[in-house]
Amino acid sequence: MRETTIDGVTIGYTDTGTGDATLLVHAGVFGAWFEPLAGHLPGRVIRMLRAGYTGGEVPREPIELTGHAAHAAALLDRLDTGPATVVSHSSGCAIALQLALDRPDLVARLVLSEPPLIDELLDPADLPEVRSTIGPALGGAMAAAARGDIAAAFDTFNAVVCGPGYRGVLTDVLGEEGLARAERDAEFFFTNEVPAIGRWTPPDPARITVPALLVQGAASPGPTHRLIARLAAALPAARVTTIARANHLLPLTHPTELAHAICELQIADSHSTLI
Repeated sequence: MRETTIDGVTIGYTDTGTGDATLLVHAGVFGAWFEPLAGHLPGRVIRMLRAGYTGGEVPREPIELTGHAAHAAALLDRLDTGPATVVSHSSGCAIALQLALDRPDLVARLVLSEPPLIDELLDPADLPEVRSTIGPALGGAMAAAARGDIAAAFDTFNAVVCGPGYRGVLTDVLGEEGLARAERDAEFFFTNEVPAIGRWTPPDPARITVPALLVQGAASPGPTHRLIARLAAALPAARVTTIARANHLLPLTHPTELAHAICELQIADSHSTLI
């Protein structure tokens, strides 16, 4: 993992392979979401470790989602990738959407895996259900983080969003040290990223015209599926794919299937461009 400084904060990244570039923009809570996926993708793969998730000192100044998008753009500029396929998950989807709006010259395609269940993206009919299920978990997690108990915040949040078996999945995929690192990473999420998500104003999807793929787990809850359907309908060039038996942990549990869906998007777009 290499490091670079952008706008006074540290960004980590790996840059492997050659050819057309794919940028992986991970979700919040921890930075290893796309660790398994990176090895399944062809071409040039850039896995970004966002500010706050590099294992160094946690940034204390607020970093807005627009800032994370600007960091991604600066990284692509420095690496001279040209337009890339931008793959994102959960809160990373908000950053990818912002990047596509702010720097359309750098985004060839978008992959949005399980976008976050936030008010601005949800089907309004699902707001009461989401607020009654995830709201208390997030509130409890934020309270635990405020008193310095990041481990409790991590468990309270993930047990609801990712399911009660999430610790076993993280241990199986990332190992015991990977799970411990994920818990340490979570400090930034609860103290910095969650408030930033609350301040974010989503871009008008109609202005994002690149081909987009929205990915959902078949085992994810109804509000996630309806959010994805709503967002897909608003994006000018979007389609949806469902990964069987997957939930919000799908980049960790189903990296091969996710890689296959990404490659299908790239191939289909390449053929349409040639035609």
